[in-house]
Amino acid sequence: MSTYQSSDRAHPFAFFQRIIALTGRDTIDNIRNEKLLKYAQVRDFLNKQYSGRIVPVF
Repeated sequence: MSTYQSSDRAHPFAFFQRIIALTGRDTIDNIRNEKLLKYAQVRDFLNKQYSGRIVPVF
């Protein structure tokens, strides 16, 4: 949802305004934190599991 694109950018704004109206809180910080957590998990997995084993195939 954080990467939702539209031509006029009004749709994502309206979407997040509706979430704030329904829940009473802004969820954009939660979305950013989840995104950073996922990136860290993928980075850690690649570093632990495949360090030195990835061979480029040409």
